[in-house]
Amino acid sequence: MAICVGYVMVILDTMVVNVALPALSKSLHTSTSGLQWIVDAYSLVFGALLLSAGALGDRRGAKAVFQVGMAVFAVSSLSCGLAPTTGLLIAARGIQGLGAALAVPASFSLLQAAYPDQATRRRAVGIRGAVAGIAAGAGPVVGGALVSGLGWRSVFS
Repeated sequence: MAICVGYVMVILDTMVVNVALPALSKSLHTSTSGLQWIVDAYSLVFGALLLSAGALGDRRGAKAVFQVGMAVFAVSSLSCGLAPTTGLLIAARGIQGLGAALAVPASFSLLQAAYPDQATRRRAVGIRGAVAGIAAGAGPVVGGALVSGLGWRSVFS
């Protein structure tokens, strides 16, 4: 369950921020370039560190790396929601990408360790994939509801 919750957070956060961009632009007086960096800082750091973070999980233990990744992700999400400027939001999004990069490969390792039986592992991996698909599809809807009801800062909570 913890693996799926963590994975949902990572996938959902990739999607919800796109819906918040118009509100972010207005609130922070951000240029199009700034908005692009708010989106890309997360994706760039996440993608760039994914393989290295997986290797770190192999060396230091998947559970510890997953826990650190989720803690970094949670603290940086809070920082994103509290960011008073575009620059600080971009920096917090980059750190959020680091947390995601640590958590995602470690979560897969934990899943493999939790289900040594190949048939059961296949089902667990299928559930993980389904959860990711649901999170990706729900992201814009959740983001829209949050921004409309509570403002752009709520998408990072």
